[in-house]
Amino acid sequence: MKIKNLIIILVMFAIGTAVAEYVPFKVKLNVLERLVIGELLPKETSFANWKIINDLKQQLAPTEEELKAINARPTEDGQIIADWNAVPEKEIVFGEVTEKFIVDALKKMDAESKLLPEHISVYEKFVIRGKPE
Repeated sequence: MKIKNLIIILVMFAIGTAVAEYVPFKVKLNVLERLVIGELLPKETSFANWKIINDLKQQLAPTEEELKAINARPTEDGQIIADWNAVPEKEIVFGEVTEKFIVDALKKMDAESKLLPEHISVYEKFVIRGKPE
């Protein structure tokens, strides 16, 4: 009888740990990383996801003060020079839907060899997350 109860407890424990609840992903991002993530979000989506994406875009957008502080200016070849680290990183909380959008977009770009230098730190923070390679 005791072995049967022990087996039941172990099975219940295994089931309980297998169905873990999603924990929102918190990450600190500089202004450039926030702009890069904004570009990774889908341009077209379902009505249900539109509000989620729009709310995230609001959080990612730099403020007027941040834009002044980074002193962004265009170069002759169309690039932008800025002091991206002039503003402290901002912690952003990503829900399951938005995190998946970003991770999937980065993985797709990686598979197609389309990652640019500005994607690398975002890739490291979202896909690698300190995992050994």
